Amino acid sequence: MMEERRKHPRATISLDVTVWHTSGREWDGESVDVSPGGLNVKFAGDLEPGSMVTLIFTLPDGGPMISALSAVVRKSAEGQCFAFASLSYADLVRLQKLVRAHIAGSSPGPTPS
Repeated sequence: MMEERRKHPRATISLDVTVWHTSGREWDGESVDVSPGGLNVKFAGDLEPGSMVTLIFTLPDGGPMISALSAVVRKSAEGQCFAFASLSYADLVRLQKLVRAHIAGSSPGPTPS
């Protein structure tokens, strides 16, 4: 039996993601799954593991856009897996809440005013 090596739980959540490479290339993509530690993104680019990019996306909680420096970890059948190299604590908490809610069966929307 294979042991789970991930530090963070993952949830299948579709988000629009812009992948911006340090060379200036940019791709529009879609997340396949989301975790507080990174994203799996399906997009037209083909980046080597170790490449650094900025992932830009918005969560459905009504909060501000997230822009996170990230490293390509590996390629998967569904897309490319990225680990966040720089993420604010506030954004980490937002991602944790989103994934927990999704796993529990609800999807957090904007907070009512």
